Amino acid sequence: MRGSLKIFTWFGIPVFLHWTFALIFLYAFWIGYEANLGPFGIVWVLAIMIPLFGFVLLHEYGHALTARRYGVETKDIILTPIGGIARLERMPEKPIQEFLVAIAGPAVNVAIALILLGVGLALFDGLQWEIFKASVRDYFSAIGFFFQRLWALVIGQISFNDFQMLLSMETPSELEEIVAETGVEVGILLMTIPALLSINLGLALFNLVPAFPMDGGRVLRALLAVRFGRVRATQWASGIGQMVAIIFMALSFLAGNFTLGLIGFFVFMSARSENLMVQLDAMLKRYKAKDLMRPNFTRLAVTDWMQTPIDLLKQGLERHFLVFDMHDQLVGALEEEDIVAAMKKRDFSTEIARYLRKVELVHVNEPLQTIYYHLRQRGHSILGVVDNGELVGVIDDVGLQHFMRLQAGAR
Repeated sequence: MRGSLKIFTWFGIPVFLHWTFALIFLYAFWIGYEANLGPFGIVWVLAIMIPLFGFVLLHEYGHALTARRYGVETKDIILTPIGGIARLERMPEKPIQEFLVAIAGPAVNVAIALILLGVGLALFDGLQWEIFKASVRDYFSAIGFFFQRLWALVIGQISFNDFQMLLSMETPSELEEIVAETGVEVGILLMTIPALLSINLGLALFNLVPAFPMDGGRVLRALLAVRFGRVRATQWASGIGQMVAIIFMALSFLAGNFTLGLIGFFVFMSARSENLMVQLDAMLKRYKAKDLMRPNFTRLAVTDWMQTPIDLLKQGLERHFLVFDMHDQLVGALEEEDIVAAMKKRDFSTEIARYLRKVELVHVNEPLQTIYYHLRQRGHSILGVVDNGELVGVIDDVGLQHFMRLQAGAR
């Protein structure tokens, strides 16, 4: 993927690091500086972030491998500063399948948390086990403290200034109380394992927020789709997702948390995009290739010089062409991009054969979804349309755009 670095391939799925991932390290230094953690504390923050993104990666593989069970492959997995993205070729349309694919990611994090809980039970007992439990409780107490104060602000019990002042106060720490009373030393394992367990539970809970593109939004859509159908369910889930995104952005302003605002913006745009894509998909299902194919088109010969398509392109009537051999057999396609390249090189007397590309053929009754896939996702500019083994027309990207504009205007 553009702007990303491939780091490895696992289970046949390539994993990329987006270039913005480097911001994570700057963020870790900023956290350490703001909290006066010192060099050791900053290193500890960085050390926590490495397994954090390992958990995010396993979360995305949960989606990808579950989707594979239903015949849906994953193009790649991209790690960004605000999480991971498993780019599925498509989402299963059956609600139960989408539900299972969506819930698989959080389920992986819950499974990891249970494993870490088992490790804690095996390693610690007595006072150390009490410290372990206190560490986990402190993590979720801090989250609960924030939302309690936020609710008090919403219902008018406290002012905005009071809210900001309360956020700046430290939440009560059960762990600190135990350490102060007993004087016990908290080793690295006793610090790290509860933190990693809490992170996994936090990832699971956060991803279950009912907002696209997070898993909770897809779970919500799958449940609604059972009763209302996919299009209407997406409209409801997308609307809820956009409201949640606005709340995230408002919280970002209130709490001074830039990351939460960035997530809110990403969720808002993704929810809107998901709704538009599902509506487009529903529209495409209603039509077939024959509904927009062009039966009259220019046929070029493989021995023609490039001057011929250059002249045709200048006329502006057609931009992509099918090419035939001396026996009138289709041999390939000549696209606008290649004609322009020949024009720039002044390659007027070169035979068209030098610039040929492979041409895709679709049946006259092929759903428009397949046409859209070939033209927009696989990058073809023109398709041949066949019926009973004979070429009966063409569809190009210009015709598809025009058809979609007409359909949008008719609604």
